[in-house]
Amino acid sequence: MTVVNLLQRQIEHRAELLCQNRNQGLPVGIGKSCFEPIINGVTFLKHHYKLDSSHFDYSTPVAKIQWDQESRLWTLYVPDGKNAWIPYPFLGKSEDLTALTREVEKDPKSLFWS
Repeated sequence: MTVVNLLQRQIEHRAELLCQNRNQGLPVGIGKSCFEPIINGVTFLKHHYKLDSSHFDYSTPVAKIQWDQESRLWTLYVPDGKNAWIPYPFLGKSEDLTALTREVEKDPKSLFWS
């Protein structure tokens, strides 16, 4: 297994835990956290539900964490509102994947899940 595969497994495992923690005890009407694997990372999504439905109506991308092979750092991105990603201004790159996933989970600046 290559280093990239190990990093992918690590980010997907942490993303799954993050979403489980965020969704615990949350009513469906507020929206549910989920993620999708991408190359060298994950994209976090917020599923939006209609009040009378158990299936989500649409999803909004809220954050992306991706491994940058060149810098050998994890990079956290936020959507810019124009279908593009920009580096998260408060903690854009880090060796510490835990710090980035904690930032997404806790959302201290209310940029991801609000």
